[in-house]
Amino acid sequence: MAKATVSLVRCGSYDPAETTTSVERLLGLLGGPGAFLKPGMRVLVKPNLLMAAAPDRACTTHPEILIAVIKSLKSFGCEVLFGDLPGGFHVGSTPKVHSAAGMVRVAEETGAELAVLEKSGFKKIDIPNGKRVRSIHRAAILDEVDAVVNVCKLKTHMQTLMTGAMKNMFGLTTSQDRIIAHRNSGYVPFSEAIVDIFSAMPPKLNIMDAVVGMDGTGPAQGTPRRFGFLLASGDAVALDTVAAVALGFRPDEIAMIESARKRNLGASRLSQINIVGDSLSSVKIKARRPSSAISFLLPFVTNSYNELTKVRPVINKDKCKACGKCGAVCPAEAISFPGKSARIDDGRCLLCYCCHEICPHDAVDLNKSFLVKIAEMISG
Repeated sequence: MAKATVSLVRCGSYDPAETTTSVERLLGLLGGPGAFLKPGMRVLVKPNLLMAAAPDRACTTHPEILIAVIKSLKSFGCEVLFGDLPGGFHVGSTPKVHSAAGMVRVAEETGAELAVLEKSGFKKIDIPNGKRVRSIHRAAILDEVDAVVNVCKLKTHMQTLMTGAMKNMFGLTTSQDRIIAHRNSGYVPFSEAIVDIFSAMPPKLNIMDAVVGMDGTGPAQGTPRRFGFLLASGDAVALDTVAAVALGFRPDEIAMIESARKRNLGASRLSQINIVGDSLSSVKIKARRPSSAISFLLPFVTNSYNELTKVRPVINKDKCKACGKCGAVCPAEAISFPGKSARIDDGRCLLCYCCHEICPHDAVDLNKSFLVKIAEMISG
């Protein structure tokens, strides 16, 4: 079985000249865009546009990376449009995300179409071999393009430990599909749901923005951290595997990678991957893990001391604006608004942390037990 190839290039900043040079080298190591695409193809570039956050918050794919990727694809001869369905999107919200995340500038500098994907509608597709999800409604614009180039952001994640290439395809489904997927509560079930969705629409090429990523309580409220590299591959599983090791995880710790391995969706061990370009050892760090990691990675502890290892979302009443976004995305319908702030019903809460992820006012705190706090101190 031939090894998957992942290109790795160190990139220390989002300086336009440096990102352009780095992206060109990154793709060149794989044989250029022609190794995956043909001139004349209509290509959707899919960034991570989680929420209306400025690029320096590291929630979203940085505009300079997108500019470099889009210019490279256009120079090769592709027609390019780009866009995403932000978390908890609703009619009228996407342009606000585009503006905050710097996407308007990307369109202006590249001439590529900035697509509002929900305007194209959605198409139901079946996932016959799905473990948790048997059908989804994906953006119908996928029927109008020849290929998807997935430009993801490397971050830790409260529910999946890490988010990268596979998880980024979650953003091409409806809010209702995401709610249904999140009802597969628990680390492994939700990770399997993510892989179900990824398997239904694998991209042609995956590029990871890991120049400045996020660790700690990602994917939205964590700490921006300079990782200093870019990755690219036609194999999304291989890309995530290399990224996981770079952050200090073992690939078998990441349930998405394990689920993909069992389904033969890609290379899931370093022994199956040929890394070209800069060395993996030159970018490896020890990322701060999310607070939820103890319950994911030490099940023998959580089985015996379940309540002592839970990390519960709680509303900060001083910050809450009762905007309703947390309630709209809650898969358990556990959030109500009895007054001037939201209220979470702990009995119904699935611990999916969607409310913590999506809150634009940073009004969802995490109530950590003493045991979790000790585990965080030990892990660094």
